[in-house]
Order: sequence, then C-alpha cells, then structure tokens
Amino acid sequence: MEQQLKQACACLLPERRQALARLPIDTQARCEELRLRVEQPMQIVVGESEQRVGESVFHSAEIKDTLERAAEYSLHTCADSLRQGFLTMRGGHRVGVCGQTAVQDGAMLSFRSISSLNIRIARQIKGAASPELLRQIRDGTHLHNTLFLSPPGWGKTTLLRDIARQLADAGVRTAVADERAELAALYHGVPQFDIGRHTDVIDGCPKAQAAMMLVKTMSPQLLLLDEITSEADIYAAECAAHCGTAVFASAHAWDLEDFQLRPLYQRLQERKIFTRIFCIEQGHQVTRLI
Repeated sequence: MEQQLKQACACLLPERRQALARLPIDTQARCEELRLRVEQPMQIVVGESEQRVGESVFHSAEIKDTLERAAEYSLHTCADSLRQGFLTMRGGHRVGVCGQTAVQDGAMLSFRSISSLNIRIARQIKGAASPELLRQIRDGTHLHNTLFLSPPGWGKTTLLRDIARQLADAGVRTAVADERAELAALYHGVPQFDIGRHTDVIDGCPKAQAAMMLVKTMSPQLLLLDEITSEADIYAAECAAHCGTAVFASAHAWDLEDFQLRPLYQRLQERKIFTRIFCIEQGHQVTRLI
C-alpha cells in the first residue's frame, strides 16, 4: 500500500485497510481523504469526487473506536484540538470530527457522539516552491512580505511548508504560527513534516496570539501564518511586519479580483502589509500577480 495512505489508515480495522490495499496504486497515491459516516460505506476523496470502497457500513461503535485508535487511546490529551473539530495523528494526518456536541455558555465542551470522521492524508511535496518563486520573494537577505491566494485544497499549505523548509535550511530564522496543526503538525513536540532546521513552531494556539508570542520570544526573520481569516490575524501580521519580521501568509480567494471584493481582505489591502501577491492555480501552478 502507498506509504502515506498506509500510515493514515492505521486507525481502521484490518478489513477496512485490506479494502484500501486492493485499490489500484494510482488511486492510492491520489487519495486525499477517507470519509467515514455512520450507516454508510467508506468513501475516499480522489480529485473532486468521492468513491465508495466496499459495501460494509460503519456503525457508531466502530466510528468511536476508530477515533480512539487515531488518538492512541488518549482522547483526553486531544481535548483542545477536538473542541476545534479535529485531532492530529502520527505522520501529520488530520482527523476531522462531526457529531452531537455539548455546549456551555456558547462554547463547545466536547462531542457527545460521533457521526462522521474525515481522515485527511498528509503528503509533503518537497520542491513545491520553485527556485524562480524563491527568487521573487527574496532579494539577497531581504524577504518581501508575501501573500498566497487560492481556493481550499489547491496547495497553499503545501507551498508555505516547502518555503519554510527551504528558507530555514538556508539559514533564515523562521517561525510558524500553526493554529490547526497543518504546517508542521507537531506530534508529541516533533514536527511530522520537514519544515527546516532553523524553524520554531507554536501549535494549537490562535494565530494572532501565537504570532505575537513568536515575535517577542524567538526574534524570527520570517513568520508564517496559514490562512488569514480574522481582523486579529491581520493585526498580528501588521505588528510583525512593523517589528521588522517578514510575513508570509495565505488567504482563501479564487483570484486577485475575488480577493479585492471580500470585505476582510479589503481591510487587509488598506494596511499595505504585503508587497508580493501570488495566485495558486489548479494543479499547484503559481503565478505572480502584479
């Protein structure tokens, strides 16, 4: 079985893993997610579509046991991330969780029952950031504040991760505010992805808070923020840039026109933080936007 898929499906029962192992190697390599839903067969996400694997349906007990195995029978240690709807497995694979929740004072406390899981298969693509791209965001020792745009699933995180790896290995002191454990995916304190030798990470903390902690305590030359989604994220990027730290970040938008129409990003443009903006096109091709 393809290595990343084998690692990601380790929390499944043997017969589920065997069904995946019977898939064509090309399908295994292109599989992005495993979708497990109560009273439904397993589905895999390949490209834009879901494909059924086998006929056997999941029952509530198996869904619950799968989550327990994904957490290595230590769900209490994953409580903080579960309140955000996910947990991170060994290897950086992420399990999204849906179901009935317990809420108090408007804040989610825990899941009462689990109705579905989404195991997102993590794959690192070394070389995703081309030499030409690196030349456009770096002039000698100077790093340009850079923003990457694309819809979900088109490679923003993969690209940022590879930029961090290459620049950190080249000696740039790099910091990562990894709120949803996607860029570095710390597991027991160990990054599950290669993000470079000179990189420090704060994982599981709101980006804005983590960014300011990193700037104040680690004196980074480069700060990475994945997915600017709030005014607080904008403020953190602005503060870091004013402190002399270069900022690389990403945002959800189809293209530059779409980016300019969104109210949050209009406020981001007003701050004039970023001097380079790139659009990631389908197929992970990167085009500079002027």
